[in-house]
Amino acid sequence: MKTKLYFLFASIILCLSLFLRLYKIDNRAPFDWDQNRDYQAIASIASGKLTMIGPVAKGEGGFFLGPLYYYLATPAYLLSDGSPLALPYTSVIIDILTLAAILFLLPRVWSRSGALVLAVIWTLSWYAIENSRISWNVSLVPLWTLLMFYLLSLKSSLSYLTSLSLGVVTGLSWHIHTALIPLSPLILVFFPQKIFSSVKNLALIVLGYFIAVLPLVVFDLRHAGLERNLIWQYFTAKAIVTPPWIMVVDSVISRFGKNIVAIFTGTSDLHFTWGALAILISLLSLFRRSWLARLASLFVLLNLLLVVYLRELGFPEYYLAVANLSFLILLLDWLLSFGKIGKVATLILLLIFAFNNLRVYQIDATPFSLARKAQIAQAVSELGDTVDLRFDLPLGRDSGIVPLMRLHQITLSPDAPLKVIISESVAERMFIDGELTQDLGRFGGLRVSYRVVQ
Repeated sequence: MKTKLYFLFASIILCLSLFLRLYKIDNRAPFDWDQNRDYQAIASIASGKLTMIGPVAKGEGGFFLGPLYYYLATPAYLLSDGSPLALPYTSVIIDILTLAAILFLLPRVWSRSGALVLAVIWTLSWYAIENSRISWNVSLVPLWTLLMFYLLSLKSSLSYLTSLSLGVVTGLSWHIHTALIPLSPLILVFFPQKIFSSVKNLALIVLGYFIAVLPLVVFDLRHAGLERNLIWQYFTAKAIVTPPWIMVVDSVISRFGKNIVAIFTGTSDLHFTWGALAILISLLSLFRRSWLARLASLFVLLNLLLVVYLRELGFPEYYLAVANLSFLILLLDWLLSFGKIGKVATLILLLIFAFNNLRVYQIDATPFSLARKAQIAQAVSELGDTVDLRFDLPLGRDSGIVPLMRLHQITLSPDAPLKVIISESVAERMFIDGELTQDLGRFGGLRVSYRVVQ
């Protein structure tokens, strides 16, 4: 009976999560230069041009990550006839898989009650909902974290299949984000009794790791060591100006606190105090009897230390994504360990959490969302089916508009008599080739004007 009830609650949570993420997704999904970069790569794969590399880590001057996300997004691209919405749809599917891992993998090494509470938090958190609509390789971080948790938390010695799986998941860090690459092997070092239980287990872990990074190895061999050189330059390059360590530590703690508070309240402000408190709880968890709490605290502290080592003040908050989910696990493990008092405290926390997050839940279109860009494509299609399209926008702001034009059967040609310009201008008049235009309208933060050459 308890098992059936658990599956009922789990099914409700998954359905609710899917609804909250997909409802009006085009109103909230961004589509900037990095999404456009991924879209072009996925389009090439869909046309039969396979690739061994993914996006560049940290933009210009970085090395190539693996192409896993590109291939995961290709089915949605094909099913949607090349719609840019394929990318946020893929990201949402990955987030639902994360919830499925919480609900069906985590209870095997933790409690069902803990998994249910964590799933409710992840389902209703405005922070998690908004992040699930951002289409990029980073969306795989929470799922990767849970898979590592599960594989490392298995009580018995690793089987051959588990060893191979652990190696593959560890190696997949090269496909997801730079912050995971040093973190994944470093985590394994703390489990010598599992990793070095036998020569075969160690060999299978190494083999699994090699399988995961094989596309990058093939690319490197075909391009005379290009990837190796890029990696070497990336990790040996020294910044011209490095900030003081105290400022770096303050930034990491404050941003960690910001993420934790954002998960529980939906707000977005730096919080040094909450970050420091979360780190203190993580340090104390290292000495708890709970295996999962100790593992989670290790993930938190190693993630924070590695980000500190980067010595950057303006790093993006998603660098701490592993620490975010890990802290939620150890916090819930703490609360639920206090018996009835802990369960009451957890229930109160959930009620406050649900109120704060549902209060900030939004479906209104953001100024530059895919919905705004789709409205532009629809409006332009009513003017004609052949257009000379021009942009006066910051880098990346035009991303997604051209594919949406094509989906609306609009042919783009510089010789078309219908000239359309898209900008952010608030000037009273707009011009194309020195000639006055007519406004088609404003669509969020974008303005569309046109003129017809006689």
